[in-house]
Amino acid sequence: MTQKITLPSGATVTLKDPKQLRVKDRKRVLKIADVEGGDLTRALALGDALIAMLVEDWSFDLLIPGLKIDALDELEMKDYDALIEATKDAQKFLFPALTETVENEKDPKAPTDNSNA
Repeated sequence: MTQKITLPSGATVTLKDPKQLRVKDRKRVLKIADVEGGDLTRALALGDALIAMLVEDWSFDLLIPGLKIDALDELEMKDYDALIEATKDAQKFLFPALTETVENEKDPKAPTDNSNA
């Protein structure tokens, strides 16, 4: 089931249901996020790729990022940050081994966001 969210600016966005994601979606996100640079550059590219994959429609006067990923650069930062937050569920479906759990939080070798803390 798709999800319609309202961003801080008042713009609306329709997102795909993460349960409908397939292996091809994971591969597409990883290809888009495979960029030169450091960890921060790759993290930004991954966020952009997730948003581009999930956005089905939005009320901005811009092409959706799945058609033109550079459209994300025109968003206000608070809207972009809200979209990044909205991709958290999709990240769990695409990359379940990276999801934080009680078990892997206790294991310092587990590959989670906090593994370098």
